[in-house]
Amino acid sequence: MATIINTSDDLLKLLAENAEFYQAVRRLILTDELIELPERFARFAARVDNFITRQEQFNHRIETAVGELKGNTARYVVGVLFGEIAEHLGFTFRDTLSRQQLRQMIGPQGHTDVSSGDRHSFIRADLVVVADDAAGNTHYVAVEASCTGDARDTARARRNAQLLQRFTGCPAHATIASVHNDQDIQAEIDGGEVHWYALNPDDFTPE
Repeated sequence: MATIINTSDDLLKLLAENAEFYQAVRRLILTDELIELPERFARFAARVDNFITRQEQFNHRIETAVGELKGNTARYVVGVLFGEIAEHLGFTFRDTLSRQQLRQMIGPQGHTDVSSGDRHSFIRADLVVVADDAAGNTHYVAVEASCTGDARDTARARRNAQLLQRFTGCPAHATIASVHNDQDIQAEIDGGEVHWYALNPDDFTPE
């Protein structure tokens, strides 16, 4: 049966009711390029999303590498500033403890109630200083170094200081050495729970 089309409404109704007729008209009016455009755009968008994801992963790796480099530099810097750090706390520098000495101090794994993670952190402390106060009493300084001090640094420094005091019976002081600090650790510094030795940005520049 023939369909009579007298008005534009008749045409629109036919297009809505007859999918085959709709596709025929669509192919007549639109070029193949326009018809395929949504699919092509979807493929393009998928490639863009994939590129963005890979770029974000790459940027994250770069940022992580830069952070590790700054951290390693900070640890190197405090390795030569042990005397200044002791003086900053009002002490006279006597010595630093090596990892081997810290390992002997804490004893073999499983010998104490110290967890494996805490033991590992203690032995790999960035710096442990042995110093004397004005009366000749021995003090220990547990130092954690970072370009920007954060809660992880203060937690490690406080934990290592507690272990030093426990194993030696001498006062031990948690200290961070950094150029900047996160705001969330300022209360610890202001309250005296953790000492802060400010590193100079020039300390990171080769002479």
